[in-house]
Amino acid sequence: MKIFKWLVALLVTLALVACGGGGGSPGTVAGVTGETTAVVSSFVYQLSKSALTNSGADSTLLTVTALDSSNNPVPGAKVVVSPDTGVYTPDATETDAKGVVTGSLAINPNDKSDRNITSVITVGGKTATVVVPVTGSQISLALVPATPAPGSPVSLDLKVTDINGAVIPNVDVALSGTLGFSGTVKMGVNGSKTVALAAAPLTVGIYTVEATGSGVKAVKTVQVVSAAGAIPDVKDTISAASLAAVPNTIAPNVSGSTTNRTSLRAVFQNANNQAIQNVRVRFEIEPPGLGSNEQISTGSTVTYSDSKGEAFAEYIAGTRSSPTNGVRIRACYGRTDAEIAGGACPESQIVRTTLTVATSPLSITLGDDNTMETGNAGLTYIKDFDVAVADSAGYAIAGAVLSVSVDIPKYRKAAAFDSFGEDEKWCPNEDTNRNGSIDASPVSEDVNGNGKLEPRKADIVVYFAGSNKTDESGRARVKVEWAQNFATWLKYKVKVTTSVAGSEGTVEKEFETQYLKEDKDNGSFRIPQYGYKLDCTKPD
Repeated sequence: MKIFKWLVALLVTLALVACGGGGGSPGTVAGVTGETTAVVSSFVYQLSKSALTNSGADSTLLTVTALDSSNNPVPGAKVVVSPDTGVYTPDATETDAKGVVTGSLAINPNDKSDRNITSVITVGGKTATVVVPVTGSQISLALVPATPAPGSPVSLDLKVTDINGAVIPNVDVALSGTLGFSGTVKMGVNGSKTVALAAAPLTVGIYTVEATGSGVKAVKTVQVVSAAGAIPDVKDTISAASLAAVPNTIAPNVSGSTTNRTSLRAVFQNANNQAIQNVRVRFEIEPPGLGSNEQISTGSTVTYSDSKGEAFAEYIAGTRSSPTNGVRIRACYGRTDAEIAGGACPESQIVRTTLTVATSPLSITLGDDNTMETGNAGLTYIKDFDVAVADSAGYAIAGAVLSVSVDIPKYRKAAAFDSFGEDEKWCPNEDTNRNGSIDASPVSEDVNGNGKLEPRKADIVVYFAGSNKTDESGRARVKVEWAQNFATWLKYKVKVTTSVAGSEGTVEKEFETQYLKEDKDNGSFRIPQYGYKLDCTKPD
């Protein structure tokens, strides 16, 4: 009889396994049995946005839903997302009670090139591939002189930037084109490089300069002319002219260096918002200026707007800093050579912009891993965070003094530990002004009426692991600690600030208190810490 029951159980199991698989439809992937009590027959996925910019702050939300053969959600299905060049941050590794798991997909901040991020989604051993394009890289080209004479020397200023105009450093750019530039050059830490050509072609005509890097290609048309006036005059009326400096704050250079610079971009359009080519443009620093070797990359030469109506140059900082918006740049422009010849700059033919030369802005980041440790004889959990401080060029700043704080914006109420996702309520911190006292005006902060503030400030503490100064690599370590019973019941924000030579940096990120996997079944956090009624005005 026992053998018979065993055979029946075996046949039922085999029948369940055999039910897996099946076809699919566009956006649906055939699946297999997940690590749950139900069979995953398929899964669907969706992106909140189909493409990313390369700003470094952009991300798209990926939502994956596991389904059974009746298209009902399957909870507890394991989901793995593997991007080839991007970064995927999961909110969970298994589907929730609705069969759903989410996570964010972003670019690797060290790779801002235009490309496709290909991610493989795996649910129960079956896979699907999703492709997210990354765009935004730009290469600007400025020739000095803009219209070289036959056989004359030419210099080319290159700059690689992202979607916001921020420089992309250390990019390899391949040069080609009929003017004569060739080979591969590496951009500096400021995303720029100047390349010299010993002699322009000896024949008058139209030539090209091509630059390929960071996943994009820029092409500039260059006219080699034998005498002034060879560039056609502009016949169209210039109805709109503008000038911008990106970025508008840069650091001063050390003596002899030209590393710190900003792009100047003048744009010219007619009444129909169409680009105007061949507008004569001369970029100038308006008096009094800062002196100390500040300069315009094109000097006093005249440049010409291209087919997009754009003319480019760069402001190169000297050794002195300025007040906010203390550097004034103007672009004098005309439709003919004569209009701005001999240094002429009619007030009606000027566009202006301002910028600031200041001590290098600071960048500060906060990172972590997927581990925790216990403290105080196993009564607490400790989460480590890495703090990194760098200047605007990405160089590590050693000895930066750090300040750290932790805030608890929300606490959770739920009927039970296992009811998260459906029977739960996130309540805002009752101490709205964070002064540690129950204020009665204009309304009582004791929202739930239990005579105390929820949550308590001491429910989570933060401290430095060693010194509060960054080491030689520009890094320091911060620890956040909470008692085991508060795991999963609180959201907290870690804020780190620093100030070096008058420049400030701040980073703040939000997290949720977690627990160690081995404590899941018997941890003290399984008991609701702030009440079980899904009402923030009730204490229980």
